[in-house]
Amino acid sequence: MAAERVLPENLSGEEIRVAVVDKLMSRLAKDGALNATHSYDHFSYKISIHIECHDLGRIEKVDVTEAATPIETKDENAALDQFDAELEGAQTDPNTMREETGQPVPVLTKDADGKPSIGRIKYPRPKKER
Repeated sequence: MAAERVLPENLSGEEIRVAVVDKLMSRLAKDGALNATHSYDHFSYKISIHIECHDLGRIEKVDVTEAATPIETKDENAALDQFDAELEGAQTDPNTMREETGQPVPVLTKDADGKPSIGRIKYPRPKKER
């Protein structure tokens, strides 16, 4: 196997979307009510996302709010099945974000003819601190 060198390539818009969805899915998985063994006749949600993409002093902002409200029901236990959470991500370098969210990292390697080639390698996710 040829030696490879990790490249410090910027994140694409697609990689940022995948990272945000991965972080959201991880956060939702931590809530005990949202697992495969529970079922509900309806649900409502509100999701607000604010992303700032930095590129050479330029900041591109993305603000998204999505919400859905179910048909009104008379369930006195509804409050027990609710949860609220905030999720915020710290700035990190692109390759660390790729590894944390299960995305392949760009690497410089050599092909069979010995010519430089850029590929992508999916490294194992780092172990999460508890």
